Amino acid sequence: MRKILLYLAASVLTLNSYIHAYAASSGPQTDWITVTLPNPQFTPDWRTYAPADCASNPNQCALDHRFWEEWDFNVLGGAIDASFAAIATEGKYHGVMMLMPLAESTNFWNNIQLTYLAAAKYGLAFQVALFPKWKYGAEWCYLYSSNASTSCLTVPNTTTAVAYQQLIKMMNFVQQLGGSCAYKSYNSPFAIWYGWNEFSPGYTLLKSFWQSLPTNGCNLQAAYITWLDEPFAGTPEVRQLQTWVKGHKQQLGVNTELYSTTAIQTYRSAYAPYQTIITGAWNAPDVTTWARIMCSNWKTASQPTRLGTWTFYDRDVGSQEYYRAYLPDGMAVGSKICSY
Repeated sequence: MRKILLYLAASVLTLNSYIHAYAASSGPQTDWITVTLPNPQFTPDWRTYAPADCASNPNQCALDHRFWEEWDFNVLGGAIDASFAAIATEGKYHGVMMLMPLAESTNFWNNIQLTYLAAAKYGLAFQVALFPKWKYGAEWCYLYSSNASTSCLTVPNTTTAVAYQQLIKMMNFVQQLGGSCAYKSYNSPFAIWYGWNEFSPGYTLLKSFWQSLPTNGCNLQAAYITWLDEPFAGTPEVRQLQTWVKGHKQQLGVNTELYSTTAIQTYRSAYAPYQTIITGAWNAPDVTTWARIMCSNWKTASQPTRLGTWTFYDRDVGSQEYYRAYLPDGMAVGSKICSY
C-alpha cells in the first residue's frame, strides 16, 4: 500500500506503553493519531501560501519534500492548534505521529518545532514517521553511513550518503525538542520507512545502519522504529535484525501495515513483543461502522497491546484514500472501538 503512505491524508492510531482510562476489553489501551500534510483539516487554504517557486503548481510541490521545506506553518498555526486540541479532547488520543520527509531549510526545522510544541500544549506525545523521499538520491540512501551506492549523493570527500548525515541531524533535532535525554534513553520514537520493490538492502546493510546510530547523549538506536508496508511485512532482514538486537538485551520496534484478514493473521505477531499493527477501515460512512470494522481487525490480531489505524483525514493532494476516522458525525476514539 505504497500509495497510502505517499498520498493518504489520514491518521494512524497505535499503542505503546501509556495506559488509557478505557477498559482493555473495549479496545486498545493507548492510541496515537498520525497526520499526513497537507490536508484540509490541519492546513486549510495552504495553496494560498505557496512560495514563489511553487505558486504555479503547489500540488506538485506538496507531493515531495517541499511542503515541509518551503511553507511557513506559522501562517497555518491556528488550524494546526485547533486540530491538536480536537485530537486530545474529542478523540482522546495519546499522541501524534507526524509523517514528514527528509529535508533541510530554516522553515523545515521551524515547522517540526511548531508541530511538536502544538502537540505538547495539549499533552500529546510526539513521534516522527519519516518517509525520506528522494531529495538526496534514492529513498534508501539514508541507510549508508559509508560505502554509499551510486544512487546516493555523498558528503564531499567521503563515502557517507548525504541522506544519512541529514537523518542523524534530524533524529537528534527531534530528540532535543523534549530537552536533554536521560542517560542511554530518548525522548521521542522515530519511525522510518523501509522496503522497496526495486531495491533490497539486505541484512548486512540494515544491521550496519542500526549499529551506526549514535547512543551517546540521546540513544538513537533505542528511538529507531522500522516501518513496513503490508507487502514488506515479512521482510527477512528485519526479523533477523530484531532477533539479533533482542539477543543483546535491547529492543527494536517494528510498525507493520496489515489490512487484509490474511495479512493480519499471518504477521500479527511476527515482531512481537515490539510490534505495532497498523490497519484501517476503508471509507466508513460513520463512526459506528468504522468501529465495527476496526474492532473486528483488533480481535483478528488477537487484541494486541499495540494497534494502529489510519484515521485522521485524506491528504489534500494526490490519490485520495479513505482510511479515515474523522467523520461527519465526529472523531472516532480508537480506545473505544468495541464500545460504540
